[in-house]
Amino acid sequence: MNRFIDFRELKVLIFIPLLVYFFYAIAEVFFWIAVFDFMYTNNFTEAEMDEAIISSVLVIGGLLLIIGFFNTLTAYLVAGYLKGSFVKSAVLTIIVVEVIDLLVLYVLPADDSVFPLWRDMVFFAVGWGTIVLGAWAACYKRERQAKLS
Repeated sequence: MNRFIDFRELKVLIFIPLLVYFFYAIAEVFFWIAVFDFMYTNNFTEAEMDEAIISSVLVIGGLLLIIGFFNTLTAYLVAGYLKGSFVKSAVLTIIVVEVIDLLVLYVLPADDSVFPLWRDMVFFAVGWGTIVLGAWAACYKRERQAKLS
């Protein structure tokens, strides 16, 4: 029987993103500690803090860097284990990462910050793009090794 995904691949598809998400959460906590420490040290008011969190280029760039690195790592590790094409690896990884994000947002309490639509679009584009990049890198490495042997 030709299955789309077997049980070992399903375990990898769930376990690796959860493990990487754990390290992603730790990195983001340390990032926010550094941001708030900087703001409190420089006597930012509450309004200035809210504005800096929503529209600061350094904050947005730092978050994009963290998201990009961990999404690429997740896709690279998952695609290295999955049998099949690059598209299968990328799509399944995007689905799993987004489900984990939704579960985490559902479980954790939400703050009252409302982010502009352009920021959400940039974060989705970078997140999904880095997942595709990581899956492509793993599949390219696998195909190259297959050609050499």
